[in-house]
Amino acid sequence: MKRLSLRGCCILLLLGAFIAGAQAAGPPPSKYYRKPGRVDITVQPAPASILWDRDVTVTVRDGTRLSVNVYRPLGTGRYPVIMSASWYGKDNFGDAQYREWADQSGSDVGRMTISDIVPFGAPDPAFWVPRGYIVVHADVRGAFKSEGNLGPNTPQDALDYFDLIEWAGTQPWSTGKVGLSGVSYLAYSQWFAAALRPPHLAAIMPWEGLVDHYRDNVVHGGIPETNFRVKSFRKYVEQRRNKNFDLAEDYPAMLKEHPLFDSYWEQKAAKVEDITVPALICASWSAQGNHTRGSLEGFRRIGSKDKWLVTHGRNEWPMYYDPEMQAMQAKFFDYFLQGKKNGMAEEPRVRLELRTTRDEYVVRRASQWPIENTQYTSLYLNATNNTLEMNTPTVMSNAQYESNDGGSVKFEYRFDRETWVAGNMNLKLWVSADVGTDLDLFVGVRKLDREGQEVYFYGFGGQPNSVVARGWLRASARSKDEMRSTPDRPFLRHTRVEKVKPGDVVPVEVEILPSGTVFEAGSRLQLVIQGEDVVPDRVMVHGSSVNRGVHRVYTGGGTASQLLIPVIPRS
Repeated sequence: MKRLSLRGCCILLLLGAFIAGAQAAGPPPSKYYRKPGRVDITVQPAPASILWDRDVTVTVRDGTRLSVNVYRPLGTGRYPVIMSASWYGKDNFGDAQYREWADQSGSDVGRMTISDIVPFGAPDPAFWVPRGYIVVHADVRGAFKSEGNLGPNTPQDALDYFDLIEWAGTQPWSTGKVGLSGVSYLAYSQWFAAALRPPHLAAIMPWEGLVDHYRDNVVHGGIPETNFRVKSFRKYVEQRRNKNFDLAEDYPAMLKEHPLFDSYWEQKAAKVEDITVPALICASWSAQGNHTRGSLEGFRRIGSKDKWLVTHGRNEWPMYYDPEMQAMQAKFFDYFLQGKKNGMAEEPRVRLELRTTRDEYVVRRASQWPIENTQYTSLYLNATNNTLEMNTPTVMSNAQYESNDGGSVKFEYRFDRETWVAGNMNLKLWVSADVGTDLDLFVGVRKLDREGQEVYFYGFGGQPNSVVARGWLRASARSKDEMRSTPDRPFLRHTRVEKVKPGDVVPVEVEILPSGTVFEAGSRLQLVIQGEDVVPDRVMVHGSSVNRGVHRVYTGGGTASQLLIPVIPRS
């Protein structure tokens, strides 16, 4: 047991006062500004009022021993538990992993303040323990000090998490109520564990995490991602695994063995409909291709009656530790874990953030997702003048581009009044390939200002020059599940391959991932279609394209390609 330094007490009190003031101040202002910065992290000493039980052993159902850290208030008493589990390392504190990410990705990690005892992307004991919680951080099976074979995406992890929850809920210092929290892996591991319904689980807070490994970040619209989940994954796993044990599976190799969605991938899709505990879910417009789709799918489909959604367009980590967000997190856990009558039940169910620029945005509240009274508006592609139009062009035409040589086609729509666009976009295209039997379509939606200059937004992990939204589709994967699809979002089966004959014109639908954007009067929405990633990315790469020769996009008449956009009321 270790007592932390006394120096942090005053700092924590000041931080607590700031957060309390934010809570008392009522709704936040409608606009925020943040100066971009590559890495701007303040690491503060934790207060001495926290007891730290380090490397506590928890034995799970098959006899494997997992290692956890327990942070609790001084003295005796029973407290609700906030838990996280990850393979990033429960003892990896400070800003080192954030700086590593910035160096490798070229991203803007952003500005945040954390304590010197919080692991990467985990709930901070320096914030939670003084509020009357016990915090537990666990190394998952096979990571660092935990025994077993490391496989951070296997069903075994969910069973282990179930056992950790039940252990924490039955300790003498526990009230029996356990909440889960954390970012990225610490988020999506919650979906899988909560679906098993551990008796002592009382609430979850998945802060940006996928629910379907195949669709959310391994295969984008049928196009395999070839770097982040293959090369990088293998390297990070080797760095973090307990060297006394093997790996549970060769995840990248399994993608080659299982290129289509089958029983292997089925076990890596969380049964979120089985979750019934209250949930505070965060999704960003920026983490497209990794966390965006899964977070919003989770909110749509979760079985919980009590659920809230937070959206934003910035980096996930600073948002998680932001004082305004921590105040919201505390209100949620205080209500469901401590039983405080603080008005959480009356909070609007959706916090909607609409970006105007990379660093400016407006915040509105809503009661549901997709947003109530959304008007799905069709913008028709016109290849004769490269515009998007409200009416179907009568003249049939086509636009063409070299699919494997940097070519693209662009279509623009000019807004005559301020318009708020929030939700999924669905791009319905008629396409053909002059040669070859397949097409990889890479789609981007950009915002151009009144002068025609692109307005950039944050992308995955804080990349500073991204677009409004992105979509991907391999034409041979175009078959969709009609029962699970909605007008704004095709849900692809990924269970069979349908090749395209050269010259054949076929209809396809491209799921453009959710976003929230303000288009001012005079600004333009630009649709880009090409044969490679619209946003060059050092992390997320699609390096196995099937493209050959010229692709054609058909417009007008019987081949009326259209972009369906979600326009929401401004009030």
